[in-house]
Amino acid sequence: MGKFLKGILGGFSGKIGNVIGAVWRGVDYMRSLPRKSSKPATEAQLIPRLKMKVVVGFLRSINDLIKIGYQSYKGKQTPMNAAVAFHIDKAITGVYPNLNINFPKVVFSKGRLLRPSAPGVESVTPAKIKFEWLNNAPATGSSSAATDMATLLLYNPGKEQFVTAEDVAARSGLTFTLDVPAEWIGDDVHAWMSFVGVNRKEVSDSVYVGTTAVL
Repeated sequence: MGKFLKGILGGFSGKIGNVIGAVWRGVDYMRSLPRKSSKPATEAQLIPRLKMKVVVGFLRSINDLIKIGYQSYKGKQTPMNAAVAFHIDKAITGVYPNLNINFPKVVFSKGRLLRPSAPGVESVTPAKIKFEWLNNAPATGSSSAATDMATLLLYNPGKEQFVTAEDVAARSGLTFTLDVPAEWIGDDVHAWMSFVGVNRKEVSDSVYVGTTAVL
Protein backbone atom coordinates (compact mmCIF):
# COMPACT_ATOMS: atom_id res chain seq x y z
CA MET A 1 0.00 0.00 0.00
CA GLY A 2 1.55 3.31 -1.06
CA LYS A 3 1.01 6.80 0.21
CA PHE A 4 -1.10 8.78 -2.22
CA LEU A 5 -0.14 12.36 -3.01
CA LYS A 6 -3.14 14.57 -3.73
CA GLY A 7 -3.64 16.09 -7.15
CA ILE A 8 -5.79 19.03 -8.07
CA LEU A 9 -8.90 17.04 -7.20
CA GLY A 10 -7.50 15.87 -3.87
CA GLY A 11 -7.50 12.28 -2.69
CA PHE A 12 -10.20 9.83 -3.62
CA SER A 13 -12.07 7.01 -1.95
CA GLY A 14 -13.27 3.98 -3.85
CA LYS A 15 -12.26 2.03 -6.93
CA ILE A 16 -10.97 3.49 -10.19
CA GLY A 17 -9.83 0.87 -12.65
CA ASN A 18 -7.50 -1.47 -10.82
CA VAL A 19 -6.70 1.08 -8.09
CA ILE A 20 -8.46 1.54 -4.74
CA GLY A 21 -8.23 4.85 -2.88
CA ALA A 22 -8.88 5.24 0.84
CA VAL A 23 -8.24 7.51 3.81
CA TRP A 24 -6.89 6.12 7.08
CA ARG A 25 -6.14 8.35 10.09
CA GLY A 26 -6.21 11.43 7.89
CA VAL A 27 -3.72 10.07 5.32
CA ASP A 28 -4.75 9.32 1.74
CA TYR A 29 -3.62 5.98 0.36
CA MET A 30 -3.98 4.02 -2.83
CA ARG A 31 -3.25 0.41 -3.66
CA SER A 32 -3.74 -1.82 -6.64
CA LEU A 33 -6.27 -4.62 -6.64
CA PRO A 34 -4.77 -8.04 -5.99
CA ARG A 35 -4.36 -10.16 -9.07
CA LYS A 36 -6.45 -13.30 -9.16
CA SER A 37 -4.50 -16.51 -9.47
CA SER A 38 -5.67 -19.80 -10.88
CA LYS A 39 -3.11 -21.66 -8.78
CA PRO A 40 -4.39 -23.24 -5.57
CA ALA A 41 -2.97 -21.75 -2.39
CA THR A 42 -0.07 -23.63 -0.86
CA GLU A 43 -0.03 -24.82 2.73
CA ALA A 44 2.54 -22.12 3.49
CA GLN A 45 -0.03 -19.56 2.32
CA LEU A 46 -3.00 -21.20 4.04
CA ILE A 47 -1.41 -21.44 7.49
CA PRO A 48 -1.12 -17.66 8.16
CA ARG A 49 -4.60 -17.13 6.72
CA LEU A 50 -6.06 -19.67 9.12
CA LYS A 51 -4.12 -18.20 12.05
CA MET A 52 -5.57 -14.79 11.22
CA LYS A 53 -9.09 -16.23 10.99
CA VAL A 54 -8.80 -18.04 14.33
CA VAL A 55 -7.37 -15.03 16.18
CA VAL A 56 -9.74 -12.43 14.72
CA GLY A 57 -12.71 -14.72 15.35
CA PHE A 58 -11.74 -14.97 19.01
CA LEU A 59 -10.80 -11.34 19.69
CA ARG A 60 -13.54 -9.48 17.84
CA SER A 61 -16.10 -10.24 20.57
CA ILE A 62 -13.93 -8.50 23.19
CA ASN A 63 -13.05 -5.48 21.05
CA ASP A 64 -14.04 -3.07 23.83
CA LEU A 65 -11.52 -4.68 26.20
CA ILE A 66 -8.84 -4.62 23.51
CA LYS A 67 -9.38 -0.88 22.91
CA ILE A 68 -8.58 -0.18 26.56
CA GLY A 69 -6.02 -2.92 27.08
CA TYR A 70 -3.89 -2.10 24.01
CA GLN A 71 -4.43 1.67 24.05
CA SER A 72 -0.69 2.37 24.45
CA TYR A 73 -0.03 1.26 20.87
CA LYS A 74 0.28 4.45 18.90
CA GLY A 75 0.93 5.52 15.32
CA LYS A 76 -0.44 3.44 12.48
CA GLN A 77 -1.11 0.31 14.56
CA THR A 78 -4.58 0.18 16.08
CA PRO A 79 -5.18 -1.61 19.39
CA MET A 80 -6.90 -4.48 17.59
CA ASN A 81 -4.10 -4.78 15.02
CA ALA A 82 -1.57 -4.96 17.86
CA ALA A 83 -3.61 -7.59 19.70
CA VAL A 84 -4.06 -9.69 16.56
CA ALA A 85 -0.33 -9.58 15.79
CA PHE A 86 0.52 -10.61 19.36
CA HIS A 87 -1.88 -13.55 19.43
CA ILE A 88 -0.89 -14.83 16.00
CA ASP A 89 2.71 -14.92 17.25
CA LYS A 90 2.14 -16.13 20.83
CA ALA A 91 -1.29 -17.70 21.31
CA ILE A 92 -1.87 -20.25 18.55
CA THR A 93 -1.56 -23.96 19.25
CA GLY A 94 -1.99 -27.10 17.17
CA VAL A 95 -0.87 -28.36 13.79
CA TYR A 96 -2.44 -27.13 10.56
CA PRO A 97 -5.31 -27.46 9.80
CA ASN A 98 -6.23 -27.99 13.46
CA LEU A 99 -5.20 -24.60 14.85
CA ASN A 100 -6.76 -23.21 18.02
CA ILE A 101 -6.34 -20.49 20.64
CA ASN A 102 -3.93 -21.38 23.45
CA PHE A 103 -6.04 -19.91 26.26
CA PRO A 104 -3.29 -19.49 28.91
CA LYS A 105 -1.37 -17.36 26.38
CA VAL A 106 -4.24 -14.92 25.75
CA VAL A 107 -3.39 -11.36 26.84
CA PHE A 108 -6.25 -8.86 26.40
CA SER A 109 -4.38 -6.03 28.13
CA LYS A 110 -0.74 -4.90 28.08
CA GLY A 111 0.51 -2.03 30.22
CA ARG A 112 2.75 -0.71 32.98
CA LEU A 113 0.58 -1.16 36.06
CA LEU A 114 1.32 -4.06 38.38
CA ARG A 115 -0.31 -7.29 37.30
CA PRO A 116 -2.87 -9.00 39.54
CA SER A 117 -1.09 -10.85 42.35
CA ALA A 118 -1.97 -14.47 43.25
CA PRO A 119 -5.26 -14.45 41.33
CA GLY A 120 -7.67 -17.31 41.83
CA VAL A 121 -11.03 -18.40 40.49
CA GLU A 122 -13.69 -20.81 41.72
CA SER A 123 -17.30 -21.65 40.99
CA VAL A 124 -19.96 -20.91 43.57
CA THR A 125 -23.61 -21.77 43.21
CA PRO A 126 -25.82 -20.91 41.52
CA ALA A 127 -24.05 -19.99 38.24
CA LYS A 128 -21.52 -17.63 39.79
CA ILE A 129 -17.75 -17.37 39.40
CA LYS A 130 -15.69 -15.90 42.24
CA PHE A 131 -12.40 -14.11 41.53
CA GLU A 132 -9.84 -13.40 44.25
CA TRP A 133 -6.49 -11.58 44.32
CA LEU A 134 -4.06 -9.81 46.63
CA ASN A 135 -3.55 -6.06 46.98
CA ASN A 136 0.04 -5.67 45.75
CA ALA A 137 -0.03 -1.88 45.31
CA PRO A 138 2.84 -0.14 47.13
CA ALA A 139 1.98 2.66 49.52
CA THR A 140 3.97 5.27 47.55
CA GLY A 141 6.24 5.70 44.57
CA SER A 142 4.29 3.77 41.96
CA SER A 143 1.66 4.45 39.32
CA SER A 144 -0.13 1.33 40.57
CA ALA A 145 -2.64 2.04 43.32
CA ALA A 146 -5.09 0.31 45.61
CA THR A 147 -7.81 2.16 43.68
CA ASP A 148 -6.98 0.48 40.35
CA MET A 149 -10.10 -1.25 39.07
CA ALA A 150 -10.38 -4.90 38.06
CA THR A 151 -11.52 -6.05 34.63
CA LEU A 152 -12.67 -9.68 34.50
CA LEU A 153 -13.09 -11.96 31.50
CA LEU A 154 -14.65 -15.41 31.17
CA TYR A 155 -14.82 -17.56 28.05
CA ASN A 156 -16.95 -20.65 27.51
CA PRO A 157 -15.30 -22.56 24.63
CA GLY A 158 -18.15 -25.06 24.38
CA LYS A 159 -20.63 -22.30 23.62
CA GLU A 160 -18.10 -19.83 22.16
CA GLN A 161 -19.40 -17.09 24.46
CA PHE A 162 -17.77 -14.46 26.68
CA VAL A 163 -18.80 -12.71 29.88
CA THR A 164 -16.90 -9.50 30.63
CA ALA A 165 -17.01 -7.08 33.54
CA GLU A 166 -15.11 -3.79 33.60
CA ASP A 167 -14.24 -1.66 36.65
CA VAL A 168 -16.05 -4.00 39.02
CA ALA A 169 -13.80 -3.88 42.11
CA ALA A 170 -10.74 -2.03 43.37
CA ARG A 171 -7.36 -3.70 43.69
CA SER A 172 -7.87 -3.35 47.44
CA GLY A 173 -11.27 -5.08 47.19
CA LEU A 174 -9.58 -8.51 46.89
CA THR A 175 -12.61 -10.32 45.45
CA PHE A 176 -15.59 -10.11 43.11
CA THR A 177 -18.29 -12.64 42.21
CA LEU A 178 -19.47 -12.61 38.62
CA ASP A 179 -22.84 -13.93 37.41
CA VAL A 180 -22.82 -16.20 34.35
CA PRO A 181 -25.71 -17.50 32.23
CA ALA A 182 -27.60 -20.40 33.79
CA GLU A 183 -27.15 -22.40 30.60
CA TRP A 184 -23.41 -22.45 31.34
CA ILE A 185 -23.95 -24.79 34.31
CA GLY A 186 -21.82 -27.88 33.77
CA ASP A 187 -19.48 -26.16 31.30
CA ASP A 188 -15.79 -25.43 31.81
CA VAL A 189 -14.81 -21.77 31.52
CA HIS A 190 -11.47 -19.96 31.24
CA ALA A 191 -10.80 -16.84 33.31
CA TRP A 192 -8.54 -13.77 32.98
CA MET A 193 -8.25 -10.46 34.81
CA SER A 194 -6.39 -7.16 34.65
CA PHE A 195 -6.33 -3.75 36.33
CA VAL A 196 -7.12 -0.30 34.91
CA GLY A 197 -6.19 3.00 36.55
CA VAL A 198 -9.03 5.23 37.69
CA ASN A 199 -8.23 7.63 34.83
CA ARG A 200 -8.44 4.67 32.39
CA LYS A 201 -5.14 5.78 30.82
CA GLU A 202 -2.97 3.14 32.49
CA VAL A 203 -3.51 -0.62 32.45
CA SER A 204 -1.77 -3.74 33.65
CA ASP A 205 -0.96 -6.86 31.69
CA SER A 206 -3.87 -9.24 31.93
CA VAL A 207 -3.19 -12.62 33.54
CA TYR A 208 -4.71 -16.02 32.92
CA VAL A 209 -6.37 -17.01 36.19
CA GLY A 210 -7.31 -20.58 35.29
CA THR A 211 -10.29 -22.74 34.45
CA THR A 212 -13.25 -23.92 36.48
CA ALA A 213 -16.50 -25.79 35.91
CA VAL A 214 -19.68 -23.76 36.37
CA LEU A 215 -21.78 -25.27 39.16
